[in-house]
Amino acid sequence: MSESVRTIIILVCLLLFGSAFEVSSNENVQKTKVLDDSSQLIPEAMFREAYSQFICSRLEKKKDDIILSRFTVSGDKPLPAGKVSLKLFNKGREEFAGYVRLIAIVSIDDIPKTEVKLSGWVDVFDSVVCASQNLNRGDVITAGDIHLERKNISRLNSDTLKDVDQAIGLMAKHDIKDNDCLKEWMLKRNPLVNKGDMVTILAEHGSIRITAPGRILEKGYMGDYIKVQNAMSKKSVYAKIINDSTVVVDF
Repeated sequence: MSESVRTIIILVCLLLFGSAFEVSSNENVQKTKVLDDSSQLIPEAMFREAYSQFICSRLEKKKDDIILSRFTVSGDKPLPAGKVSLKLFNKGREEFAGYVRLIAIVSIDDIPKTEVKLSGWVDVFDSVVCASQNLNRGDVITAGDIHLERKNISRLNSDTLKDVDQAIGLMAKHDIKDNDCLKEWMLKRNPLVNKGDMVTILAEHGSIRITAPGRILEKGYMGDYIKVQNAMSKKSVYAKIINDSTVVVDF
């Protein structure tokens, strides 16, 4: 295959694969291995560094948050002497944890020369929500029930919670053990009001503010519009739940 045809094919690859991440040899401590005056071989360490930078960039993580193992390079070969630059692409997969394969387009003096396949196992560490004590089915999660703990999220389900606000106020669907990582499926919304609860019905318009006692006619969650009976007039209205003791009607 002629050099011009090879260059065209590599340029097409640049367009077909996802977004690129470029690393120049001048940005790396590792240097290429000079074979003679006209050729060089790119060391695995340079590919490894570029691979790690790509993963950290995509995940918006620091280098200390990533552990790379079982790294392999396929297709590396001697190239002409000159300045080396690498453009890395993923092959359509958006997750960059676990087993990750990337493509590196290698250029010499800004001219694409070859395509190299990179792969490895990526362990990513992040803070996730964990139980601070044993929780029973039906318990409503409070701030004291949970904490953030650094874990290897590459080996956790994607629905593991990473923000305590995602859990506070929700109800445990089943028993949860101390230090278990909380996942979305473990929790459900907790009704803020239930049928029969007494609340204050509030109507406001400008400086006018009217309140009346009311009785909840159906369970509801924060922000829901539910049916409420005015305890004085016995008429029913639909009101929005503001908290566990107040609902608001349009006025």
